[in-house]
Amino acid sequence: MRTLNKKMMTLACATCLTVGMGAVACADTVDLGYGMYGTTSPTVKAVEVVHISTDARLRNQEQDKFLKVANKSAVDTINNVVKVQTGVAVEPVKGDFLDGYSFYQLQGTDKQGHHIGGLIVINYSKNAIDQVIGMNKTILEKGSDAEKAALKHSISKYVESYSKETAQQQLQGLKSNTIEGAKLSKDLKTINDKLPSQIIGVFDKMLATDKKSSPKSIEEVRSYVDFMAKQVSLDATHVAYKPVQTRYGTAVTGDLRGSLKYDGFRNTYSLIGYAVPTDKGVSLQLLMSDDSSHDYWANELNHMYQTQSLKGGK
Repeated sequence: MRTLNKKMMTLACATCLTVGMGAVACADTVDLGYGMYGTTSPTVKAVEVVHISTDARLRNQEQDKFLKVANKSAVDTINNVVKVQTGVAVEPVKGDFLDGYSFYQLQGTDKQGHHIGGLIVINYSKNAIDQVIGMNKTILEKGSDAEKAALKHSISKYVESYSKETAQQQLQGLKSNTIEGAKLSKDLKTINDKLPSQIIGVFDKMLATDKKSSPKSIEEVRSYVDFMAKQVSLDATHVAYKPVQTRYGTAVTGDLRGSLKYDGFRNTYSLIGYAVPTDKGVSLQLLMSDDSSHDYWANELNHMYQTQSLKGGK
């Protein structure tokens, strides 16, 4: 009996290992969409969690279904947010907003220890960008002064529709910007002073459209949100963006190092992003990690993209 139990245990362990290895595939190549692929350095592994290719020929029926659901959710969310936050009647967006999306866990090790990052790839279609440009133009024409001010740097002021060439020209003239120290502290104070009222304002508008909940339930939710909003604050040590030349062409990269504080607790984070224009749309890549791993992943992405700085606009 003891021998049988050992054999059963061995079989169970082997089965778990086999299933686990089959369910999560490790690779050193990540799909950035629209025919672009990134290769990690030898010391970094990429574990594919979700992968929906922009090439319909490489998707199965289940992946097509996931993409359809994601597109419906994106369209509904954008239309609802615009309706709540703007006082302008704009044409509702429709069609496919996403051509594909992926999520990878990147794993690396150096003398400092282990580094884990989550790489999200979102491929925005030309259809999506053109509709956002049209929506912004309507707001710039008919919106309030505050709404117009929020779009004063929008590319929608200068273009009628999206193209790779136009996007690259705009990026080449983009002026780099880095905010740190006293300037960043001042900006953060302004943001944190307004943050509770902004959070509450958004929830109030959402609750105003709730026709199913009782007045008592709505008041309870609002009281809870009011309490939570006053406990939250943002902190940051570095915010920057700049135009760059990559192996995929002209792009823009940016990074944010900061933390979210709630009721005395602090959670640090680092966010590094790249936006790469293509003929069919824009590939947005976001790498999230703990702030202590920022430099490690910044170097890794520079290796993957073969990044070179551009002078940008004056």
